Amino acid sequence: MRLYTLLTAPQTPVWLLNATLLAAAELALEPKFLLPVVEGLAELLPVIAIAALLAGTLSLGDIASRVRRFIGGGTLRAVVIGSTAGAVTPVCGLGVVPLIAALQRQQVALPAIMAFWVSSPITDPAMLVMTAGVLGTPFAVAKTLAAFAMGALAGVIVALLHPAAPAAPEAEPTSCTATADARARWAAFARESLRNGELALRWITLALILEIGIRAWAPEQWISFAVGGDHWWSVPLAATVAAPLYLDGYAALPLVRGLAEVGMSAGAALALLLSGAVVSLYAAVAVFSVVPLRLFVLYLFTGMAGAILCGYVAALVGLTIVH
Repeated sequence: MRLYTLLTAPQTPVWLLNATLLAAAELALEPKFLLPVVEGLAELLPVIAIAALLAGTLSLGDIASRVRRFIGGGTLRAVVIGSTAGAVTPVCGLGVVPLIAALQRQQVALPAIMAFWVSSPITDPAMLVMTAGVLGTPFAVAKTLAAFAMGALAGVIVALLHPAAPAAPEAEPTSCTATADARARWAAFARESLRNGELALRWITLALILEIGIRAWAPEQWISFAVGGDHWWSVPLAATVAAPLYLDGYAALPLVRGLAEVGMSAGAALALLLSGAVVSLYAAVAVFSVVPLRLFVLYLFTGMAGAILCGYVAALVGLTIVH
């Protein structure tokens, strides 16, 4: 019975896929494939743990209520708060997945979730400093502003397509709920943390396998050939072709600097970094794991459209990259 339950669990197909891909890649690739995946997981484990603990914290009733009240007061307020929080919080695109899952379960407003989700993987304070050091302060500031703008765009679109139903009045705490057993609360916290930690670990493992496979089979020269020129089509091409090959926010910075040195425009570079952070192959896989198909398509559309729009605006205002 336990074996049947394990085989029919919703997470089992993904773990089986991970094992199959790892085994096949380990046999087919040289150098060995398993070690980079293990190293990547070891590097990301602290992020996964922190994100899982934050998600567990959101399961606590009083904190969930405070979050809902904080972003209350109208759609515009929710979108602005979500976009701002996403642009300044140090949570990576994969690490944010368990947080989003927890926010959905706590019925936080969908426009705020989408605004946070789109803006969060693009930048954070550490990324701002790194981008300024590699590509120049103007480019780093433009990227941060673009993260906020893309999050706001995503939130507004979701609000227009999915008008929020009137919120149900919050129930007043009864004597039973007000004096809930602390042990039960901590058990719920632990259960939610473990659940979200496993969710993130499952999909991040698959994401790392895809990322390392991309590095092996899609050389950087291909990306340079596709978006290395300063043409009108370089912005949408950078967003649509190079984004699936995006590897990591920090690793992408020297790549973009190298492309800029061979003629890539600042607008195309910005579009690549924006769309890559939001809709890269490994990030999209993680997103797909926790949202309905319709919302996933909307996420991809807003990420791509926002990146292209910001790229053209950057070209229009004459944004430059400091080599």
